[in-house]
Amino acid sequence: MNPVTDDFKWGIIGTGGIAKAFAKDLSYLQGHRVAAVGSRNLASAAEFASKFPGATGYGSYEELVAADVDAVYVATPHTFHAENSLLALNAGKPVLCEKPFTINAKEARAVIDRAHELKLPLLEAIWTRFLPHIQQVREILKSGVLGDIHTVIADHGQYLPEEIAPRLWRPELGGGALLDLGIYPITLAHLVLGAPQSFTVSATLTDEKVDNQISMIFDYPQGAQALLSATMLNRTAISGVISGSKARLEMDGFFFVPTTMRLISRDGQVQTFPNNYMGHGLREEAVEFARMVRANELESPLAPHAMSLEIMELMDAIREKIGVRYPTER
Repeated sequence: MNPVTDDFKWGIIGTGGIAKAFAKDLSYLQGHRVAAVGSRNLASAAEFASKFPGATGYGSYEELVAADVDAVYVATPHTFHAENSLLALNAGKPVLCEKPFTINAKEARAVIDRAHELKLPLLEAIWTRFLPHIQQVREILKSGVLGDIHTVIADHGQYLPEEIAPRLWRPELGGGALLDLGIYPITLAHLVLGAPQSFTVSATLTDEKVDNQISMIFDYPQGAQALLSATMLNRTAISGVISGSKARLEMDGFFFVPTTMRLISRDGQVQTFPNNYMGHGLREEAVEFARMVRANELESPLAPHAMSLEIMELMDAIREKIGVRYPTER
């Protein structure tokens, strides 16, 4: 691949909703294209590939990772992330893996270790961390205009009954509100305050022992708290607020996608941040990952491996507290 003139060729493992959204968002970029799609069902892969000129559909993941692609985007259910990422890495392909990185920290560590052994770029596709408004959030935090941060509040609730989203209700597929929805409030809190020193959690579980609703309080050494929640039972505001001693930043719903924001000072002055974004929001992670590959960087400063591990370890600890364990975990 010529880093200046050649398109960045993506191979995609999986043909579900997030794979389709990722591929569609690439259409907003020049220099990126879907080159190959892999599925366990050849007809599904071929149908997906037919929408992208020059793309090839493969009836196995093994064929996909052996194809002429610059990187592999893993877009399968959570419980297959580690397996599919390792398959691609072992085939010599850099990997952008959909969030959550894996279903637990043990799997995440194994994938990261293998990428380092092979000296291959690896990135968790926690797409929020790459978005323009989150870069503005970083700048606001760095400026000190908020003062000392004391409180982060974020929620993510959507109406996702079993007939609409069956995967989220199945423990063998890593279902539950925490890994699918709660990871976004947790990511915001981690971006602002890092890993908590302790937490309190309450959850309701289904008969199949997946969490359909969860509330968390994170406590930090400096006395700050994060108040976070996620639910599959109803739609919430899906907003985020970062409050400090001098001002607060309000992020409108959905806070984890391109959105409007307001900076409100203690005396009531308001600065608005409009949202002029086009597309779903998945392309910035593709741009950053292509930059990593071309620069031969193993991880991104915007979402380092240590961040992915800390969040997976935290979610492991939360699941242990609420009694959620996936049958695929070893």
